[in-house]
Amino acid sequence: MLGCCLALMLTVVLSLSLFYSRDVLNRLEQLQSARSDNVQWTLTQVEVEHLSFLNALERREADGEADLPRVREAYDVLFSRLATLRNGSLFHDLVATKPEFRAALTGVHDFMKAAMPLIDGPDEALRAALPALAEQTRAARQEVRRLSTTGLAYFAVNADLHRREIAATLRRLAFDAASLLVLLTALSLYLLLVNRQKSRRGIALEQANHRMNTILSTSLDGVIVTDATGRVLEFNGAAETIFRLSSAEMKGRLVTDLFHTDRLRDGGPAAMAQLREGGARQIVGQGRVRREARRSDGEIFPMELAVQAAHDGEDEILIAFVRDVSQQDADEKKLVEAHDRALAGEKAKADFLTVMSHEIRTPLNGLLGNLSLLGGSDLTEEQRQFLRNMDVSGRILLKHVDAVLDIARFEAGKLQLAQEPVHVDELMQNLVGGQIGNAAGRGNRLDWAWVGPPQHWVNSDAQRIYQILLNLVGNAIKFTEQGRITIEAETDPAPLPDAPKRLMIEFRVSDTGQGIAEDQITTIFDDFHTSDTSFGRAAGGAGLGLGICRRITNAMGGEIGVESMPGEGSTFWVRLPVIPTEAPAPKDKPPSRHPVRGALCILVVEDNDINLQVTCSMLEREGHSVTCARDGQSGVEKANAHRFDLILLDISMPVLDGLEATRQIRAGCGPSAQAPIIALSANVLPQDTERFHAAGMDDFLGKPLTLDALRRALCTVYSGPTGVEEAGSGRAAEPRHAGAPGDRAAAAKDPGATDRPSSNPTSNAQTSSIDANKISDMRQTLGDAGFERLLGRFLDEADTLIRDLSAQDPQEDIAEHMIGRIHKVSGSAASFGTTEFRKLLNDTERAAKGELDMPLPELLARLAPCWQRTRVLLEA
Repeated sequence: MLGCCLALMLTVVLSLSLFYSRDVLNRLEQLQSARSDNVQWTLTQVEVEHLSFLNALERREADGEADLPRVREAYDVLFSRLATLRNGSLFHDLVATKPEFRAALTGVHDFMKAAMPLIDGPDEALRAALPALAEQTRAARQEVRRLSTTGLAYFAVNADLHRREIAATLRRLAFDAASLLVLLTALSLYLLLVNRQKSRRGIALEQANHRMNTILSTSLDGVIVTDATGRVLEFNGAAETIFRLSSAEMKGRLVTDLFHTDRLRDGGPAAMAQLREGGARQIVGQGRVRREARRSDGEIFPMELAVQAAHDGEDEILIAFVRDVSQQDADEKKLVEAHDRALAGEKAKADFLTVMSHEIRTPLNGLLGNLSLLGGSDLTEEQRQFLRNMDVSGRILLKHVDAVLDIARFEAGKLQLAQEPVHVDELMQNLVGGQIGNAAGRGNRLDWAWVGPPQHWVNSDAQRIYQILLNLVGNAIKFTEQGRITIEAETDPAPLPDAPKRLMIEFRVSDTGQGIAEDQITTIFDDFHTSDTSFGRAAGGAGLGLGICRRITNAMGGEIGVESMPGEGSTFWVRLPVIPTEAPAPKDKPPSRHPVRGALCILVVEDNDINLQVTCSMLEREGHSVTCARDGQSGVEKANAHRFDLILLDISMPVLDGLEATRQIRAGCGPSAQAPIIALSANVLPQDTERFHAAGMDDFLGKPLTLDALRRALCTVYSGPTGVEEAGSGRAAEPRHAGAPGDRAAAAKDPGATDRPSSNPTSNAQTSSIDANKISDMRQTLGDAGFERLLGRFLDEADTLIRDLSAQDPQEDIAEHMIGRIHKVSGSAASFGTTEFRKLLNDTERAAKGELDMPLPELLARLAPCWQRTRVLLEA
């Protein structure tokens, strides 16, 4: 690069030098003495010729007569000289730029022109005019003198200017010559440096070749170099060991002789051409590939082969790197077999726990529900005591089952952590307040305190922290009697190195109980671990609580541990990273809600027959009058024809969707144009609620619809001081304004209790394929006959849909009408609480519409097995 720059600069300087040299020569040529002398002689000669002309006019012969031929000759010479000054190229610039010269020249020329008739006339006339002509010639002498002096001065200045320009050009030429000398010197030094570098590179190349030969000879991988035809050129020591052939035996042979594959071994040059060229290049440049090779004794073995093309001068060569992986394959096979056995064992355990948890939880929910119903009947005090005992035992069992499901959720990676303001003091006080009765029942004292400066507010997951501490406090109460249990909280003020905004908070639960044996400390946080496994143990439990605590703590980025001494007590500690924060601003007190009283006239617009019947049954059970419509267009027509106190409107419907139907109802002049409209939707995202409100809707309800959620929605929309008692008289109560503060707080935060996992540990609707509580509510709302009728219809619809989807090519797009059927069955699945099947249908619908980045064939493949599991649970 430097050499190119120097050469370019040298060329530029040399070109400038040639240019300036040519310019100097041209200027010197212009100042040649002959030309300069000619100009000056011409100017001075004008004055000489003028004097000659005057002398000829005044001179007389011996006879006293003037020499007229001489006068005419002198006149012609002077006139010719003046013509030279007027028309000559040498004097053109002088005439054009010097006014005084031009004026003098014009005056003399006019005098000479005026005398021309006399000069060219008869002798008598000329002789008679000689005195006057001499006087005029004498008078023109000053003009001739000014003409000569002005011209000479002009050419003297020009000559001086030319000399200065020549001097400047000579200086530039000297500078260019010096620059040229410097550049030549630099270029010489550069060439000398390049020559030295080439010498060093030659030495380095020789050393590199020596090192490369050393590397090839000591490499553990076999290295084989061939020419373009596949003839072996180099065969290193590792290759000799791998193939059990010497280098001398292999040189000159075809490398394809080493392959086990017949197509490569027998193909010869054609096989090599296939490896090197064209679209069939399968090995060269493709990294390591697996092939089978043959040793000299005929043994077939697996190898990893990498082939690269290179050039040796103008000839192409191929370099193959060979690795014997026979031992590695054997080790991997053993490892895979061990891994498969371990996975099979883990899967069997997980399947067993999941199935048994579901199988136990389903009848257990029914048992607890019936116990709750039984509690509302007339019972004796003894029977009520039995009922309370059964309820306590059932809930303990349900807690153990939920713990197993929690572990399954952790293993599946479905744990979700919140980041919200947590009042640590309030959390600790609530924990102590909730457990102080259990502690007192065993004669224990329970309290809590800060150690060091308190950190009252932090950003973290309050529910998970409470769950951890509740397990630790529960264990402390369980293993402590007539003692003391203390909960301590302490913060480390130093920020964490990898998160400057975070600090570590430590919770310690200390008890004076029986303690933990040293050999059990390391396994205390394992699943199903109990410190006493005998039948006569004082404390029961499945041994899952601490395992769940460990999983939650790890998920939150913290640590958990224990310090214990048998007979003196234990201290369990939890360190969690949190973000310090300030107390949140107090929220406005929500306006009081009044129950809806009186019968409402309600329009329900729903395209799913099952959901329609469930919703109508709920409303009729509450004493309301219900009108049904099965699509958006029909709903608009009925709203424009009749007055309704409330409209429940599904979002996704054929003919006309819920948003457009709302706009048409609001834009019309029908009697229900201003009636409250509540949206019904199975999937409501935060951004969707803005679209609902923008279309004119007052609220929304999530599917599956529950009676409690429906009641809350009615109270949200109608919040007048007297509820909607006016509705019974045929006049609708005034709905809340859509923009009022706190208008949809409850609905926005809780669009449907069954749409997300419950925080209640006894409610696990989302972890089960079937929401038993939803089934129970639906059966209670519809009655046994109505429930069985709708269930049969749902089973038929789902069977038909799954059959049609299974018959479809997974690689083809799903037709629009089929997407509509998926949406319809998804709505029915929500009503029956089939959470897993419903979610899979929703994902399939969104993937088919291009709204979800998930492979559609994979979703379709999962639908049929999921439906079979769900169907069995529905028919149980």
